[in-house]
Order: sequence, then C-alpha cells, then structure tokens
Amino acid sequence: MFNLPEILTIIIGSLLALIFIDGIRRSLRSKASSLKVELLDSSEIPDQDFQDEWLENYQTDEEDKFYEADSEELKQTEEKDEPNQTKTFGHSHQLLIINLSSNNGNLFSHNSINEALSPNTFVFDSRGYFVVNDQNNIPSFTILNGKKPGTFLGEEFSSYISMVFDPSSVTNPSEVLEQMYLLSLNLSDIFNSDLLDENRNLLTKQMYEHMKQQAQDLQRQKLASVS
Repeated sequence: MFNLPEILTIIIGSLLALIFIDGIRRSLRSKASSLKVELLDSSEIPDQDFQDEWLENYQTDEEDKFYEADSEELKQTEEKDEPNQTKTFGHSHQLLIINLSSNNGNLFSHNSINEALSPNTFVFDSRGYFVVNDQNNIPSFTILNGKKPGTFLGEEFSSYISMVFDPSSVTNPSEVLEQMYLLSLNLSDIFNSDLLDENRNLLTKQMYEHMKQQAQDLQRQKLASVS
C-alpha cells in the first residue's frame, strides 16, 4: 500500500507528464500549420478576371461619348417643363453583355474579327476595340477582348471576346440588343464558339429573354423621363 506522500508524488508526476505531452503536441501542431502556409503555391490563387477592369474603362468612355448628346436632350426637354420640375433621367450603366468563348484556342484577333465583321458597319477605335454601328451609322455596341490587355492592338490574340453596350446611351436599347444578339450568333458560327452571359455561363433562352426585358424596361424609363 502507498502512503499519502507517495500517492501525492504519483499524482503530481502524472500531471506534469500530461502537461509535458500536451506541450509537445501543441508545438508539433504549430509547426505543421507553419509548413502548410509556407508550402502554399501562389499559382493556386486564381487570376483576377480582367472583365471588371475593362468594363470600368468602358463605362467611362461611354459616358464621355454620350454625355454631350444626353445633356442637349435634357436641356431641350427642360425648356418645355415648369422651372421647378425635377428631372430623374441619367446614366444607368446597367450594361448588357454577351460573351463568346472560342472552343479552338485563341482565334480572336484584330484581323480575324475585322474579317468576320466585314458585312457590318463598324470602326476599329484607336484604343483597341471594335465599335459596331447601326443602319444609320450611329454607334450601337462595342466588341472588346475579354482577356488582358482588353484590347486588340498589335498582335494580341484571345479565346474570349465581349460584346457590350449601355442601354442608357442608345435611342432604342431593344433594337441594339437584337442587333448584338444576331451578330453574336453569326460570330459564334464563324469561330465555332459558345455564347455566354455576363457571368460567362452558357447563354440560355431564358437569360436572353431577361436581357430583352431589361432593355425594354430601360427604354420605357428613358422615354418616360423625356416625355
């Protein structure tokens, strides 16, 4: 039989042993976590989508391009209204976008797009993107490189292009959307590419109908604001 001092010694020794073992386990766990952090490969971090970057620039360009025309329209309208009437018309910047993704590598370039657009009225802007005009030779929508650097200057090639327009900057958003959609179908056949929505998911009939509804709503808002 153990006497009291021996029992206390055994208990204290056991507690010290448990504390020592727990300390070793915590140390090993901390080292393992450190190794995991150090071994993280930067290549595992996904690249930032360039679309947000060029869309921000696109919005700025479109605002500059159409601001003068819209300001004149507002001025003429306000002359007919009462002096204290508040106007609500302004740029919505609810951009409508159709993306095309090539199934055969980097097929999109300045030359290939230029050739595919030949039956249409368009210009190649000095900043490196295509501007497609309507039947009255008025700018309707823009075709941009969906990858860096976002343009088709020089020898840039891409597997993505984006067709974009701001419904608030055109007279008839529904007609422009239809024009853009028909051209996207044509380019899809020429380049054997997929049609994608603004989030680069397959463009379904339901999604396109939603885009048409957006264009129609914005057109009604614009007409109501200037009537």
